[in-house]
Amino acid sequence: MARYLNGPQDRIRKPGSQAERARIERWRFPAAARVTHPNHGTVVVPCRSKLAAIMCAAEVWGCNWTSLEGAEVWRAEPGDRVATMPHII
Repeated sequence: MARYLNGPQDRIRKPGSQAERARIERWRFPAAARVTHPNHGTVVVPCRSKLAAIMCAAEVWGCNWTSLEGAEVWRAEPGDRVATMPHII
């Protein structure tokens, strides 16, 4: 029975998929933004870009980020507390 040196059992598996890693990186960014929406209210989330802030806010509010048309993204004040990353199953 032959054994391959670089077989599947020898490879180190990275945790999660690419989408999970991108989500974790988005939530670990040090800058913060305030996202406001007429129906959902206001939340302070990490902000790499306006789109990233809207995607984080959608996770907090439990909706799809494409449904947040009309959301405004503003710079967070220095004393604002950033929301924690929600646990998604």
